[in-house]
Amino acid sequence: MDVSEIEAAHAARVAALDPLLPVPPPLAPGAGHLLTVDGGAGIAWRQESPLTDPWGPQRKHLLEVRLSEPSSLGGLLDSWFDLIHSSVTPGDLDCAAIVEIPSRDTAGVLALVHRGFVPSSVLAVRPPGRGPAVGPTDVTIRAAEPTDLEAALELAVAVVEYDAPFGKVTPRPEAIAALRLQMAGALAGPPRTWLATRDDEVLGLLQIQLPPESSWCDRYSTAPIAGYLSTLSVRADHRSTGVGSALVAHAHQVFDAAEAPTVLLHHALPNPRSTPFWYRNGYRPLWTTWTRRPLLR
Repeated sequence: MDVSEIEAAHAARVAALDPLLPVPPPLAPGAGHLLTVDGGAGIAWRQESPLTDPWGPQRKHLLEVRLSEPSSLGGLLDSWFDLIHSSVTPGDLDCAAIVEIPSRDTAGVLALVHRGFVPSSVLAVRPPGRGPAVGPTDVTIRAAEPTDLEAALELAVAVVEYDAPFGKVTPRPEAIAALRLQMAGALAGPPRTWLATRDDEVLGLLQIQLPPESSWCDRYSTAPIAGYLSTLSVRADHRSTGVGSALVAHAHQVFDAAEAPTVLLHHALPNPRSTPFWYRNGYRPLWTTWTRRPLLR
């Protein structure tokens, strides 16, 4: 079976698993190193992120896979490790191997588990119209203004710090400074950032991306237009009081009004609060990121 046949079989297999998954594009050998085994193919490449990026390890070894037979994933991973192990420093906590697969494509995941990967994050999807109706609440949602910079930044940093133990994000001094600049720019632009308040006290933060800014995530689903919910943060002492639900309900109203009713978001899968919260609000897993960090011990 050549690569094109593997790709065709993979596409048919994942289409049967999840109707929201797009047709996988052909592997692009020019983007990295092409690996093949019986029943599987993949492209391996390396990526280095700036220190100002908190959303993962600085040094990433990535593998994009196509599997006509899920059982071939183990051999593909072994070939990948043979390729990259000599370029990796053992014990480097800022270096990881990363594989992203459709969440419902579970037949081969034991190969990842047996090689030290953990499911670190999920790209979740909210299909149109999904999510519970939120009843009356004493939470007020208002657009954030430039004068709200410190309160909004504190809530954004809290997301990074809370998710750090789950391996999804990496707090760094440089990243916090970059978040300040990003937040200042967001508050100076169109209304894409909102605050939840109670008695004028800031309790929560919401940030979204609307089309065309969110067009980068079009490749992840069959939705013709999708929005992206980039940040939701609630102060620790006000969680489970309706603040987060009020913010999400507001986000869904904005997305629906913008004719982008399909919404995507990332969350740390091991997070004991975010996982049940998002699925209670109409989301479900679409893509799962599996991470081995450090890549070598």
